[in-house]
This record gives sequence, C-alpha cells and structure tokens, in this order.
Amino acid sequence: MSRLYSLYAKNLLTPAQAAAYAEVAESTIRQWVHRGLLQAALPSQGRGIPALYNKPDLDEVKRKLAEAEAERQAAWSAA
Repeated sequence: MSRLYSLYAKNLLTPAQAAAYAEVAESTIRQWVHRGLLQAALPSQGRGIPALYNKPDLDEVKRKLAEAEAERQAAWSAA
C-alpha cells in the first residue's frame, strides 16, 4: 500500500482528510459509503490502516447530491 499511496498521495485521502476536503463531517463520509454513494479507492487493510478515498470520487458525490438538491428545490418551487 505504501508504494501506491506514494504514487497517488495527492488524490488519496483518509476518512478525516476526505471529510475536510468535502467540507462535511467524517460521519457523513461513512454514511455515503453505507448508502453506496462512495467507495474507497483502497479499502481498509485492517487495524490501524484506514480506507483511502479518491478526490475525484468525492467531487462526483458532492456534484450528484447538489444536483438532486436543486431538483428537489425546483419541484418544491413549482408546487
């Protein structure tokens, strides 16, 4: 894992870093994973080694959620 992490260190984030990057709580990252919105680029390797998340994947989840919210707002306004 260390070699892969060193190759892609700029795009791979721990859960805490992913939460800070996405400007959400760490529990939100766990919820996105639980709901199937986000997958770890590198799953947890056991005790003490967290899953790593890809920045573009986080961007995509945020974009999809923003689009869904805009659609809800438009539907609400039209009603």
